[in-house]
Amino acid sequence: MDKSQPGVTSDQSRRVVYSSAVDWWLAVLLMLGPAICVVVTAVALNQGKQQEALVCLLTGAGVLLITGLLVIPCRYTITGDTLSIRCGLIMTRVPLSQIKQIEKSGSWLSAPALSLRRVKISTASRFYLVSPVDRERFMDELATAAGIDTSADSESTAESTLETESNNA
Repeated sequence: MDKSQPGVTSDQSRRVVYSSAVDWWLAVLLMLGPAICVVVTAVALNQGKQQEALVCLLTGAGVLLITGLLVIPCRYTITGDTLSIRCGLIMTRVPLSQIKQIEKSGSWLSAPALSLRRVKISTASRFYLVSPVDRERFMDELATAAGIDTSADSESTAESTLETESNNA
């Protein structure tokens, strides 16, 4: 197990697991519904409305359960031939041989990612958005595993950044 990076584990069989990074505001948003139900339950109990309190408490517990089933765990596993993307009960496997491009992204599109510091993984037919804890290391490991040369991408990104900066000057 690799303990040098939090949220990253690996073993001898070439299996590296990256946990999803979590933005603080998204964690607050996911917990807001159940938290409101707890407050409303307390108010209803204070007013002597036990039945309404029970309904609200069960609603909050249901929302928390469904959120947990759809979000926990959120992780990305690179094996010898596959990238597995898991978010709650939903799991997708992407053969490494189908990956064409890997790039940074800040997309707001819905994805199995709990942060907006994302990685866009493109295949011939679609793309996947993920948000690993150590984005740079994940991109390097995935590119190596998929046999993608990222040096050309880095050079073209650096060139376009220089062009943009010189045009703005």
